[in-house]
Amino acid sequence: MSETFSFDVLPNFLENALKDQGVTEPTDIQAKMIPEALEGQSLIARSQTGTGKTLAFLLPALAKIEKEKKGMQVVVLAPTQELAMQVHEVAKSLTKEEPIEIGAFIGGANIKRQVEKLKKQKPQLAIGTPGRLLELIEMKKLKLHEVKVVAVDEADRMMAERPSWEATMQIAKRAGRETQFLFVSATIPKDFSEQVADAAPFVVEIEAEGGLLHTDQVNHLFLRVDTRDKIDTARRLIHAENIEKGIVFVNQLEKLAETAEKFSYKGIKALALSSDQGKQEREHALQSFRKGDTHILVATDVAARGLDVEDVTHIIQLDPPANSDSYLHRAGRTGRMGKKGTVITLIDRPNEYKLNKYKRDLKIELEERYLARGQLQTK
Repeated sequence: MSETFSFDVLPNFLENALKDQGVTEPTDIQAKMIPEALEGQSLIARSQTGTGKTLAFLLPALAKIEKEKKGMQVVVLAPTQELAMQVHEVAKSLTKEEPIEIGAFIGGANIKRQVEKLKKQKPQLAIGTPGRLLELIEMKKLKLHEVKVVAVDEADRMMAERPSWEATMQIAKRAGRETQFLFVSATIPKDFSEQVADAAPFVVEIEAEGGLLHTDQVNHLFLRVDTRDKIDTARRLIHAENIEKGIVFVNQLEKLAETAEKFSYKGIKALALSSDQGKQEREHALQSFRKGDTHILVATDVAARGLDVEDVTHIIQLDPPANSDSYLHRAGRTGRMGKKGTVITLIDRPNEYKLNKYKRDLKIELEERYLARGQLQTK
């Protein structure tokens, strides 16, 4: 199957959006999962970090949405707010040409505001954390009776957190037995099929190859910083390391322009690259970066999809990535073709716990550095 699968079986708007992002070849998980999912099969797909899992479930789910039909048709559940927002950004970038209503519903955000928004606009695709989505369903603000697909991202992490898993299973049961379920996971927990059998009686397991970093050429460093000092620290790093081809990653679109502007103001040749920009603006930023007129691209994960620029020497993560997949995706932009590369993550206190996660999931050494006298120093 995987030899013959190509993105051209997807609706045109999705194929075009992928081309725009420079994604032309499916990864192994995408080639295995998408055709099965398009046929309506419920799946649990195991795939290592960094193999393109998000697109593997989002593309077939989006392909099933009937645009004329109002009301919720697809639900995507993610274990954390950050991950839900990341999936939301990917979904938006894939539906630029297509008027699909997408809503993000995360715990921690104001529920009253979400309810108000729902009065005006009902999403066809709802992405969120299980607790909050269940709350809105119980309040009858979101209706499940027309849902065709329920996708669960990082299913193994969901299962590890009792309340999240219980809410996920509640939503799954309410969606009904006709619903298609797509679970993606870095590991398949033991007895997974039995655990979900109540809601999803027939689930096929698939596994994919690939993933993980070849770390010989790439150094992974981190600096501890206060949240408010991040942009300034990144600027000092760019000078200290004399970076002429680097990418600075931020997690939120809102931070993109501010970061690029502050760099430019301090004399760094920087441009923002965003999934919100028009095609010409993106092309201009990339051309300028390739030619060396721009030294620093400030980007989000989605903007950097399929970004193939040779000789990128440094990746600076202004915000630590939401998950290890995202770390991998960013780090993969440097150290290509046997060349050396450096990935520097700026870690503030609330995110320190992520360091162990990256080490564990990606089997990498993360070394601490600090800036002194305009140089990167070891402790």
